[in-house]
Amino acid sequence: MQKNDVFQTKNGLRVSYVEKPDFHKSYVGIGVNYGSRDLNFQLKGESITSFEGTAHFIEHKLFQMPYGDAFKEFSKLNASANAYTDLEKTIYYFTTTEDLYAPLELLLRMYFTPYFKKEDVEREKDIITSEIKMYDDVVESRFTRKILKELYPKSSLSSNVAGTVKSVTQTSFEDLNKAYQAFYTTDNSYMVIVSHEPREKVYQFVEDVMQSLSVNRGIPERKEAPLKIGSSFSMKANCEQTTAALAIRFSANQDSHLFCNFIIGLLDGLISPSTKYYNELYTKKAFIADIDYYVMTLRDTSYAVISTTSLHPKSFLADIEHKLKNLSKKDLDKVSLGQYIKHLKARSIRALDSVEELGEEILVLALENASYLDELEQSQSLQIEDFYDYIDYFRNAEYIQAICEKSKE
Repeated sequence: MQKNDVFQTKNGLRVSYVEKPDFHKSYVGIGVNYGSRDLNFQLKGESITSFEGTAHFIEHKLFQMPYGDAFKEFSKLNASANAYTDLEKTIYYFTTTEDLYAPLELLLRMYFTPYFKKEDVEREKDIITSEIKMYDDVVESRFTRKILKELYPKSSLSSNVAGTVKSVTQTSFEDLNKAYQAFYTTDNSYMVIVSHEPREKVYQFVEDVMQSLSVNRGIPERKEAPLKIGSSFSMKANCEQTTAALAIRFSANQDSHLFCNFIIGLLDGLISPSTKYYNELYTKKAFIADIDYYVMTLRDTSYAVISTTSLHPKSFLADIEHKLKNLSKKDLDKVSLGQYIKHLKARSIRALDSVEELGEEILVLALENASYLDELEQSQSLQIEDFYDYIDYFRNAEYIQAICEKSKE
């Protein structure tokens, strides 16, 4: 793959192609820079507020085509298709070990030919609300949503990706059409293809299919609400053990698309099982099971959540928050940091041998206007000292302590 090797169709769709002549499997993914947080936008001068879960609803319905279910059509072509929606993007993709071109055309036609019939939309509501109710019954899911609502109060960032039973019930096929027209434009989309087929043949095929489609152009105009912070909280639920979680909201001044990796590396250097601080907490019986953590990076903010089960949740949370607010180089275990760097380098190289991993990584970064090759180059040259530059993000972050404990009922 050559640097900046991006083809653009005459009607605006950008396409990156990675030629893998020794691979039998092909991957094709197309993504839109539109997710569950994008509830407020402009369309032809009209200010619109979508119902929660609209992006996910469109993902479900886009597989409905005038002549039937696209999933079945992909299967007939011996291609395995799927899709997902998160806070900021929706991605549709397929893999195949056989003919590339027929499922590629199907994906493009499906993506750019919405078929939102009123009766089909009404039927889909039952499927989505059943999915929502299933997760509503899971304590961990409710706890996570409550954490997000305090990290980003009164913000679409804390909305449920699938929506609520009420919001899905209220969504009409006109609502889906308006959101589709605003966001599903060629200028707001990106396609990545990883295959053994000749590059120029693939590009010409995409161009020919795209010229046969009627597409929308333009960059959507979003309306973002100011970010606020909520409060620490405790909730009771039908659970067996008490969970303690420390939610950390970082500033928006992220200067690298590897920000997530830098934060995880620092957490590895502080609280992975081989570190001094982890063993101090273990000796104090501050937690029962291992300490888990994850990081999410978004276009204007990022956050991390550290959690564990604990008999002393308040002291655990107070201890680890104080440590992070006063984090210094001497708190970090260099061996753990070094192992994490090796893991990052190995993972990026390993992705080159997987059409799915490689294709999705390129697509996700492209939707963020970032280059996979630039990130690969940066990850391969990482040193422990590079992580120290990100310590101040913990010192300047905002913190929320959250506890989920067993109900007495």
